[in-house]
Amino acid sequence: MNEDKIPKYELDLLSAAINRIILSEVLENSISDQLPLTDDLSDSNKIYHGKATILFVDMRESTKLPEKFDSTQLVRIYRSYIRAVVQAIRYSGGVVRDFMGDGVLAVFVDNEYGKSEDNAVRAARYITTAIDKFLNPILDQEMRYRISCGIGVYTGEVSLSKVGMKGKEQHDDEENEFGIVWIGNSTNLACKFSGAVDNGTIFISTSTYSALSDIDGKQNWMKVEIPRGNNVLNGYIAKQYYLSLGIDTDIEPSPAGKHVISLSLADELRKEYQKQLTDIEKRAEELGKREQILQDKENQLNCKAAQINQHGKENISREQVVNKREYQFYCKVLASGHCKTSYVKEMGKEFWEDNLNNAYLAGNKIGKSERKVRQEVSYAMASIYEDLELYDKAYDFLVEQAAGYSWLNLVTVQNIVKKVGYCDRLTTEIYIRLEKNDLLADNKLEFERIKNWLVFEYKP
Repeated sequence: MNEDKIPKYELDLLSAAINRIILSEVLENSISDQLPLTDDLSDSNKIYHGKATILFVDMRESTKLPEKFDSTQLVRIYRSYIRAVVQAIRYSGGVVRDFMGDGVLAVFVDNEYGKSEDNAVRAARYITTAIDKFLNPILDQEMRYRISCGIGVYTGEVSLSKVGMKGKEQHDDEENEFGIVWIGNSTNLACKFSGAVDNGTIFISTSTYSALSDIDGKQNWMKVEIPRGNNVLNGYIAKQYYLSLGIDTDIEPSPAGKHVISLSLADELRKEYQKQLTDIEKRAEELGKREQILQDKENQLNCKAAQINQHGKENISREQVVNKREYQFYCKVLASGHCKTSYVKEMGKEFWEDNLNNAYLAGNKIGKSERKVRQEVSYAMASIYEDLELYDKAYDFLVEQAAGYSWLNLVTVQNIVKKVGYCDRLTTEIYIRLEKNDLLADNKLEFERIKNWLVFEYKP
């Protein structure tokens, strides 16, 4: 065989096939209550179209598995994972239509078992239940590993057609290489929804959510807007939304540990906080006693006034050191909540605002105004209030951060501004800050990006 040349008979076959496909009429059929099987589709310009709900589930960080496990362990992980996913889909009225590495694509249509939206959401919950309550416990016991996956569900119009090629002429043992191509955005969006979440989280489209029959179950879903590249994905998410089990006793779930903070860690943080606070109060009390002793000596020993005055100055200096450390301590407590969603929610709103008020009081002792304190902790408080979903307060601290802190982050600004729906004060402070020209080069560039987004791209 001459590998640098395509034989004439192959060119004739290719030309004839292309002409047949391009010039043949396209026949359209509607999807009924059952998807056509791949083998039942003819190799022709025949397409099926209609409403369907697409589910896509994808394992997280699977590319790192070969670094942790050998081939025999990998086979056990992948086969058990895919088995659990396929069962969840089949027994919820769906059909698996593609395997993409460790991703699984399934399709649901309205049929005798119910609406496609209800069945797809049940399958997603079935997958989460199967992985966290059955698969992860044994993987954790045998391999010290837990699977995390993201599940995306999207309802919309789809079209499908058979593509590929039948065997090879005069070669009966050659495999027929056929598949189904899915036309439309539903499949692509289901994949994007899956990629935007992990750790047992289900992300469904607005079109799926609005058609759900379980009205009471809708309270388990939270409306979200997730930036993804140049787009924003709108829909609803539910985290670790399990199905009940048909057995007498429930099984404790074993979700993947990413982004999870244990109660014991929170308790330890509270203890450490209380310990340091007690230490500060003790030092302040000791200092007060010393000042009283010095005052008594000053009244009794007028002849040593100069010496006592000197001692007084030294104690004032020590007091300033203690006051400065107290202020730094409260600032560190607030800083500990930056970008730590689970920790912030565990400690609660009252905890963070008590520490903020203490920072104001401690700052006043060393000559800092409340506005100055707000600017110095602005980056932390904007993050904390964002995690607590108090977006108006998060926005107020964004304004303070723009006015007096050394940096500002575009993604944080986008998330908070989209929630509050206004940006005038923030835009004004960013213009003023850029005119002051007191930012480092990289931070100035980020401020410019934020300004351009607020002025030219953001649509309230």
